[in-house]
Amino acid sequence: MILQMLLGEIDLLPALGQLFGLSVLAFLVSGTASVGYRWYFREPIPRGLAALFGVAAVALYLNTVGLLGRVIGTPGTDPFDAAGVGVDLLTLLVAFVATVPGRRLGDALRADLASAAGAREVNASVGRALRGVARLSAVELPAADEIEDMQSHDPVPAEVKTELGGKTLLFPRSNREALRDRLVTRLKEDYGVGYVDAELAADGTVTYLALGSRLAGIGLTLGPGTCAVAVEADPASDAGPGDIVQVWTTPNATATAEGDAGEAPSSPRRVTTAELRATAGETVTLVVDEADAAALSPDERYRLVTLPVSARADQEFASLLRGVDETLGVVQIPEGSPLVGTTVGDLESAVVAVRRGTGAIDALPGSERVLEPGDSVYAIGRPDVLRGLEERANSR
Repeated sequence: MILQMLLGEIDLLPALGQLFGLSVLAFLVSGTASVGYRWYFREPIPRGLAALFGVAAVALYLNTVGLLGRVIGTPGTDPFDAAGVGVDLLTLLVAFVATVPGRRLGDALRADLASAAGAREVNASVGRALRGVARLSAVELPAADEIEDMQSHDPVPAEVKTELGGKTLLFPRSNREALRDRLVTRLKEDYGVGYVDAELAADGTVTYLALGSRLAGIGLTLGPGTCAVAVEADPASDAGPGDIVQVWTTPNATATAEGDAGEAPSSPRRVTTAELRATAGETVTLVVDEADAAALSPDERYRLVTLPVSARADQEFASLLRGVDETLGVVQIPEGSPLVGTTVGDLESAVVAVRRGTGAIDALPGSERVLEPGDSVYAIGRPDVLRGLEERANSR
């Protein structure tokens, strides 16, 4: 009954036309806001923010054109009558729903815009012209054969280098350090690159570029005096990477290894204590001390027993390094290096350890610790910072 009364007080066709038109307005505004947000911040716009832009545009129209039009166009009428307010609320609700596909479409079209404000890459000649006529910075990448591979990282596929070679990317105008950060983020997000080491000239030209895949394997997380060994074993059901396990022989494996198949199986014995790193079927990768590696045989089958210990700080630290731009590097200090005689505090990166030529390790050395010939510096920093530190150590 109430719905019939409301419908009887309004003109249905103009109301439906307004509802459709304002829904399209909310769709377009949210899509435009999504494109602009993605272009500037390099990430999708939050759902609430896209809805706010779309609904705010519709609310602005209803408050100015709609409400004001009813007051001026029909003097003496109540601008807040139930029928008008009901239609406005329904319009706002439909506009809110329309912002959802608008946000998705705007985010999907971000890479297809060819205008100067939204272009992501252009050829070199256009890039040089844009520096003078637009608030954009054009970054020219070196040729594919000039893109280096980062040491201690898996190389990126050759197709990625070919795609990036000679390309010019556009960014909002900023200083060189901020421009470098934007370039690193762009290469990681759009081309699947794990680590980027880049140097930029004052005009935006990339003078050095090295790429690497995300850290894979276990080599960089092996401590001094340890090694990784793959054995055939039956891991405990609750064992996972990073767990400390005891390695035990099995009776059958011991008898077979000794060549005494006719003898009674001997009792199991503990071979060593190791750290579980990975499992693939019945093949288990263990990290053990170098002295215990010879005790493990590829012809034997072992049984692993998980020890009830808490999570290790070194494994948590290695996991954190995999999610940030900084990485761990080792820099050797040779005889006659300019870094001989300097202190840890003089270096431009965080030093977590220094290994002497004798093998002794100084963990978390103080800033006054003097570097000597034969030292190995374990430092944490961005790839370009570590590369600069290595160049300083080996310059003459």
